[in-house]
Order: sequence, then C-alpha cells, then structure tokens
Amino acid sequence: MLEFEFFRQFLLSRRAGSLVRTIAWLSIVSVSIGVFSLIVVLSVMNGFHEAIRKRLLAAEPHVVFSLETRPLDTNLGLSPQVFSLITKEKGFLDVIERQDIVIRTSEGVFSGAEARGVDRPAVLRLIGAIEDANRSGQKTGAYSVPATEDLSMSMEPGEVMLGTELARGLGIFEGDRITVIAPEALLLPAGEAPKFERVVVKRLIATNVADLDSKLFLYSRGQTLTGLGASASRRYEVETWLPNPDQAEAMKKKVLELDPKLSSALVQTWGDRNSALFHALRLEIVAIGLFLSLSTLIAGFSIVTVLLILITQKRKEIGLLMGLGLSRRRTRNLFTRLGLLLSSVGILSGAILGVLFCWLIDSVDTSILPEFYYDTTIPAKVNLLFVSGVVGFALGLAYLASYVPARRITELEPADALMSRYRNPEVRL
Repeated sequence: MLEFEFFRQFLLSRRAGSLVRTIAWLSIVSVSIGVFSLIVVLSVMNGFHEAIRKRLLAAEPHVVFSLETRPLDTNLGLSPQVFSLITKEKGFLDVIERQDIVIRTSEGVFSGAEARGVDRPAVLRLIGAIEDANRSGQKTGAYSVPATEDLSMSMEPGEVMLGTELARGLGIFEGDRITVIAPEALLLPAGEAPKFERVVVKRLIATNVADLDSKLFLYSRGQTLTGLGASASRRYEVETWLPNPDQAEAMKKKVLELDPKLSSALVQTWGDRNSALFHALRLEIVAIGLFLSLSTLIAGFSIVTVLLILITQKRKEIGLLMGLGLSRRRTRNLFTRLGLLLSSVGILSGAILGVLFCWLIDSVDTSILPEFYYDTTIPAKVNLLFVSGVVGFALGLAYLASYVPARRITELEPADALMSRYRNPEVRL
C-alpha cells in the first residue's frame, strides 16, 4: 500500500533526512516506553492489591450479622429463612464475641484493641487460611485447615493470640504476660480498682495486612476474659464464610429481601467493612494511571511534529500526486494512516513488551524487596481487557494526532505546490 511505501521512504530511510528520521524514531521509542510503563506499573499495582485482597479475605469474614443479644437457638439468632439460605449456599456460620479492651504490658505500655472471642474450630480455620494465603498466594476460603495441627494452634483458658503489628507496637513477644482491662475503667473515679484479667500471649499471627495485624486479638470464647464481667462494649456477631467471597454482595441483597427487619447497618460484607482501604487502593491506581497516561500522551504529540515537518518538506511531491489525480480526501487519509502507522509501531511494541515483562516477573521468583516489606516478591496481574483498552485508547489518540496535521494538506493547491519548485530553486527533491 502507498502509506507503507511513504512510511519506509519518507520517515525511516536516509532519503527522509536526518531531522525527520530522528524525530520519527524518537516518537516510536517514546510512545513504546510510555505504553510499556503504563501496562507494567498498573499490572504490578494490581498484583499487589490482589495479594492484599487475598490475604485480607483469609482473616476477614465475608458477611457479618450484628446481633443484639447472645444467640441461644439453633439458627444462631438469624431468621429461619436467612439461616436456610446460607446453609443452602454451603456457607459456614460461627458466633463471634467482640469487645473493646485496653491492653497494658509489664513495662507500662498501653494500647487499645478489639478482642474477638472464637472457638477452637474457628481458630484452626483462620490460621489455616492465613498460612495458605501467605504460602501460595492463591484464593483461599474459610475451609482451609492445617494438615498437621500443633499445640500453638489452640488456646487454653488465659491464653490469647495477637497480630504482629499490635505486638510490635506494644513491644511484646510470645510467652509474655499482659493485662487486659475493660474500657469502662477509664471512667472510674480515682482509687477504685478496675476489672482486669492477666493473660499469656500464646502466638503471634501475621496476615501480612497491616490493618488486620494492628488490631487482631483472639481469645477463647467463654474461657478467657471472663473476669471483665458484662462489659458494655461486648457484642455478638455471626460471621459467615462463603465458598466464593465474590458472592458476598449478592448474599447481602438476598438476606435483606428475606428479612425486612435487618438493615444495611446490621448486615455488612467484607467490602463494606474495608471500604476505606479499597477506596484508597483504587484512588492510587487512578492517580498513577492518569499521570502515566498524560506522560504517554505528551510523548505521542511528537507525531504531529513529524507529520508537519514531512508535509512542509514534501510539498512538491504531494502537489505532484494531487496533480496526477489523487483527491484531497485520499491525500488526507493517506497521511492520517501514515501517522497512525507510525504510532502503531510504538503502541503495539510497547504493549507486547509490557505483557511479556509482566509475565516474566510473575512467573519467576522475584524476591528482591527488603525484608521489612510484607511481601518481598513483585507480583504482576495482567488484565487483557485493560491492555486492550490501553491499546485502543492510544490508537484513538494517535488517529486524532495524525488527522489534525493531515487536514493542512486539503488547503494545499497542487499548482502552488509545484510552483514552489521554481520559487525555491535551491531546494532539491
């Protein structure tokens, strides 16, 4: 086709001139680097965020029902319709006791936390799911149980488990003794002894999610923290774990339809409970993606420069083609496709290299980050729909950038272009 011949002869060959050839190559390289960096950076960020999501779901229940009193019936305080719906979907339900506490170490360090009272099977499921997520990085549900159970996975009366970030902030280790105080003690008059209980830290749990590790406090329900009495902050919840966490929103909608007494405040999904975290992650992706897109767009404007210089230098050749019968519309389309072809080389090469590079770092062990990071590897999740969108959007902008200078050709009269040869005799073809 004619545009391929123009592309080879007028842009990349020696005949094109050093200025046009240099700017053309710079345009290809800059657009390629821009598309490459956009795909790689956003794919790596998606990989990190997906890893955070999987580790969060290993310890975060999928749907939580808030109860007013401790459930005593077989339906765990839920209506028979809701209980039947969850069990029909093969979801697991467990009663959790929550209460706000104040922790004091032997060195006099204080910190607040939210304690979760669980039973032995719930602890085994939680630790098994966390270990699976940290070991393989694959999607885990609530049913992962360790293949071998050791004594560190069970809690006796007077023993608790803490998140690593919470323990680091308090400066405590496994085996240390801490004092747990009810938060109402902060309002007691001077001289009155508050209710407290001394417990032993049995194990530190690392979910590799800072928001969870900084507030994770587990104790055996009904056996530990009984000395605090009927704390005003004590409340009961039913945690539901579904086979697929993505079913949480649909399950919440069905539950609200079956039981009109429940409201959105009493039924929360894992997305509702961590909306601030995921909103910040999405905002981060949008901000960085917008910045990289603008840099790629600026690099793509060099196409306009290349076509303007080419049209200026090749006025006589263009006038000769139009004089031989090439219409204005076909001439405009010719140079539009020429600019689009120049952009396509950079866009497609950058997209292919970006996908291959993401596949390489995702398939090869890339444990290159320092140990103080939660994950020393660099994951990369390539979304082919996103890559297609980037390529399509870039080609659309390239078409516009090519069409604007190509319109100048329609203003060119063939006779004026040919007469420029005699007005400028020093210019050679």
